[in-house]
Amino acid sequence: MSRLPLGRKVNQPVRRDPSVLCAIQRKPCPIPVHGYDLWRSYELSWLDEKGKPEAGILDLAYPVQSGFIVESKSLKLYLGGLSYERFSSREELRQVIGQDLGSILKTGWLSINVADLVSPQDAPSWKELGGTCLDTQDITIDTYTRTPDLLSCGQGQTEEALTSNLLKTSCPITGQPDWATVEVRYRGRVIDHASLLRYICSYRDHRGFAEEVSELIYVDLMERCSLDTLRVTCFYTRRGGIDITAHRRSDPVGQDGVEHTRLIRQ
Repeated sequence: MSRLPLGRKVNQPVRRDPSVLCAIQRKPCPIPVHGYDLWRSYELSWLDEKGKPEAGILDLAYPVQSGFIVESKSLKLYLGGLSYERFSSREELRQVIGQDLGSILKTGWLSINVADLVSPQDAPSWKELGGTCLDTQDITIDTYTRTPDLLSCGQGQTEEALTSNLLKTSCPITGQPDWATVEVRYRGRVIDHASLLRYICSYRDHRGFAEEVSELIYVDLMERCSLDTLRVTCFYTRRGGIDITAHRRSDPVGQDGVEHTRLIRQ
């Protein structure tokens, strides 16, 4: 972790420089899991062939099976370096970004899209999640350290979607706060709503990357509730012009199954 740019003063590249990209090895998950990580950068700019600046929104996604994840500040530095590079088209830009990221992620697939801001239908618009929001419950919460034992399930069976806007964690390197909306979609034993909200709020002192947090929530729910199916998505708000959506699930998903959902907080 010592070579990561997070928490250190580093110079911004003024040209394309793939060497600034830093990869972090994924931690193995103790149980089978599928899913992907979706990154969205709102601060992407480059030059066309005549030197005129262009701007767009970058969406990139890769699966949990990738050997590595990209470190967020290094991605910001890399993208910033493209602002003085000339490209003949958005497609060429997309291919170059894919080539540079693919070399460090060791992934089976990598989805990359550069949205045109001139065409609104091409840019991601925000959506509202369905299901039941847990945050209106009038309950006492006094545990702010991750505590899986807070979770409880009944014997009845159900299928539902639950959401909360109260997930807060911290960057494991800098300690800066990260904020997220979490969505839990499942089928199986009924999850007690109050226990799930207390559990989500228990992450308030937790330090971890978005990818790890989503996986921890997935594992804890599966191990304590033995659910038939489960999907956990953590929609983290943007920091440094980049937001991360970490999606974990019990059923396989490929590149075509990536949901490019963006919430109002993102």
